[in-house]
Amino acid sequence: MLKLPKIIDQKSVKKMLAQINTNCPTGIRNYAIIIMMYRAGLRVQEVCNLVPQDVNFETGLIYIQQAKGKKDRYVPMDDDIKRSVQEWLGVRPESNYLFCTLEGGQLMQRYVREVCYRISNKAGVFVQDGTVKKPVSPHKLRHTFLTEVLREGTANIREVQQLAGHSSLNTTMIYTHVIMDELQEKIKKRKGLT
Repeated sequence: MLKLPKIIDQKSVKKMLAQINTNCPTGIRNYAIIIMMYRAGLRVQEVCNLVPQDVNFETGLIYIQQAKGKKDRYVPMDDDIKRSVQEWLGVRPESNYLFCTLEGGQLMQRYVREVCYRISNKAGVFVQDGTVKKPVSPHKLRHTFLTEVLREGTANIREVQQLAGHSSLNTTMIYTHVIMDELQEKIKKRKGLT
């Protein structure tokens, strides 16, 4: 049985972002991280591995190096990503990593996950997984992004595959199942034979 990706809506993402205190450096950083995962569909490890040179404001591209399967790819950034990352760069300490600790060390995946869970709990935003409500994980933000760009028609299934960095189109196909409700509505609206 195929397990469909769990996603949240845009209103829920906004509720989560509203919980982040952007009056302090860690809040500015955490806001930019959540935006990066939600608006570019990056995996948590990809976010942790970014170096400042990977984000090119002139081309508008994020260079993902040695991602899953040791593959590199480019992902476009929107204005939300640019704005939040530029704000973080204004307060960021000296570091080899784009998103770092206040001492300049690399952020660990576990820390980013915990930040995401904490923000999700604080906002009261959860995903329903069977009978259990779970806090939003970084991967759920990625699922949400990939589903949204497909649903909006921003990208076709091949382009979503490229954005996601999936080797196989079969992996990407799970996102077509999530938009079944909209397909159902379109089918209902078809003209009848009489």
